[in-house]
Amino acid sequence: MANSVKEVVEYLKRNPMSTETEIQEGVWGYYRGSTWESNKKYADLLRRGLRKGLYSRVEIENSRRSKFFYFIKK
Repeated sequence: MANSVKEVVEYLKRNPMSTETEIQEGVWGYYRGSTWESNKKYADLLRRGLRKGLYSRVEIENSRRSKFFYFIKK
């Protein structure tokens, strides 16, 4: 099940309201600040799951910047 949206769904069942960074670190072990590898592949996987309706996201703004939090609708 390497690099699939099913992995994201399973992760969100255990970790609701996770950010994109938390999902990428928890599911694929991808750490944005410590690698030269692009996050495009992982971002595309997240968007694919959104398009399929497997999970949703909400934007929450704070004083620094806005963040998207991903969750599974029940």
